[in-house]
Amino acid sequence: MTQNNDGSELSSLSERLIGEHWDFYPTAGSRIGRHEYDGRLPDLSPAQVSRREREIRRGMAELQALDKSSLGPEELLSYRMLALFLERELFTFEEMRPLENNPMRQSGFLNMGGYVRRDYAPLEDRLRAATIALRQVPDFLQTLDAALREDLSRHMVDMSVESYAGMAHFYRTDLAAFANAARDKEIAAAFTATLNTAASALDGFVERLKARSRAGDNDFAIGRRLYSRMLATGEGLDLPLERIAAVGQANLDENLAGIREVAASIDPGRNVREIVDENSRIHPTAQSLIPDTREMLEDIRRSLADYDIISLPSEDRCQVVETPAYMRYAFAAMDSAGALETQATESFYYVTPVEDHWTAEQAEEWLAKFDYNTLRIISIHEVYPGHFVHNLHNRYGKPLPLINRAATSYAFSEGWAHYTEQMMLETEYGQGKPALLLTQLLEALVRNCRYMCSIAMHTGDMTVDEATEFFVENAYMGDHPARREALRGIFDPGYLNYTLGKLMILKLRDDYRGEQNGGFSLRAFHDRLLSYGAPPLPLLRDAMLKGGGAPL
Repeated sequence: MTQNNDGSELSSLSERLIGEHWDFYPTAGSRIGRHEYDGRLPDLSPAQVSRREREIRRGMAELQALDKSSLGPEELLSYRMLALFLERELFTFEEMRPLENNPMRQSGFLNMGGYVRRDYAPLEDRLRAATIALRQVPDFLQTLDAALREDLSRHMVDMSVESYAGMAHFYRTDLAAFANAARDKEIAAAFTATLNTAASALDGFVERLKARSRAGDNDFAIGRRLYSRMLATGEGLDLPLERIAAVGQANLDENLAGIREVAASIDPGRNVREIVDENSRIHPTAQSLIPDTREMLEDIRRSLADYDIISLPSEDRCQVVETPAYMRYAFAAMDSAGALETQATESFYYVTPVEDHWTAEQAEEWLAKFDYNTLRIISIHEVYPGHFVHNLHNRYGKPLPLINRAATSYAFSEGWAHYTEQMMLETEYGQGKPALLLTQLLEALVRNCRYMCSIAMHTGDMTVDEATEFFVENAYMGDHPARREALRGIFDPGYLNYTLGKLMILKLRDDYRGEQNGGFSLRAFHDRLLSYGAPPLPLLRDAMLKGGGAPL
């Protein structure tokens, strides 16, 4: 097979193989902005999974046969991204096997919020597509039922019951409300009826899930071999777990020492928790939360230019709005348009408001979580220069190959956003702001604990109770949020990637600086880093550095 110098053969093969991926996972195609995939749920039946496995193997063989000797550094990166993309999907089917043991991995396919949240087509068209997808929910759940093991970790069952019951509630309340806005009452009626049938199917699935619960505390652990394979196929990271854990522990120790030092500089007579409690009393009012956030974003945005931190390739702003009712489990979240979206390209920064029916005490408790320092660190992570700016570079920066848009690394995406929290405080922006630095370190400690607990829980060295205590002791958390963080690690072992990605970016930055012979620019480094999409960071090192070197 002859390879053209412009990489066109690789490009054609990528488009076909990614198209095959979207044909199997149409929800992924729809969410990225390819709306010809609307109205479809994946068919996860054994016959279709087996067919997809054969298709992946064939695609891997075709990619392997392609002559890559004339590919330039960027084409070679895309080639390696595609190879890893296919390997990861095959690993998921054949080794992780979430269809059998992790129902949380499938719940996202049932989220119909995208049909009503983004105005990419007339509402009636979107409701019609959602109705077609909702009709497939009972069969989809029946397929999951048949695939799941008869006995599952009690923790996995508890989290899954909460998730699927929450989806049924979302269908009946938040999603159902959109039918009232439709002018075509026939379309609205069909949507409502199908919605109710789908919600009832979810109810039945929840009851059957409960029957699968078994005793045992650590029977969710995937084990050392699969954990290492998860990092190798998902993030291109092939290092001994002992090395990965040691790097994480060192960063945890560094941040624990740092937060105590900062607290002492603020008031040596008080501990970290007392200072945090005082900071929490300085927050927006219920009425000012949204406008204060908008004003804060403009201030952070100006600082990116003032301190030459990163380019903004567009004047686009995200819209700061109240979080939709079905997402109000989160304090704040960034909802950027899909990388290939052409119709509804606006982005939303959701901030969760005080509910009208709350007491004054409940409202104060909620707003205390939005103290101005915490709101600023969250806004750095989600918007400037975190997820939103990353999206702007993907949209308006250097044109990206399709694989660089479709295949995203968990560690790169969340690692970048988490990295920006620390990076901003290292610049002039953070000078003279010890309380803000204290908050940034608190956020880092939560991610440090995710890192350490994920490894320990899934290699059998830590129970959920022990992980909860680890969060309490090392991240200054209360019992309830600490428990929730520990439980997330059961179904999302990859949540170590916030800190893992940040540490790999910091190492890449140091190595890149070392090659610049005194010509290093933080802005140039960030612009180049984001010009590749969100590739696995060990792969990106070869494209950005003259020499290789370890990613951690």
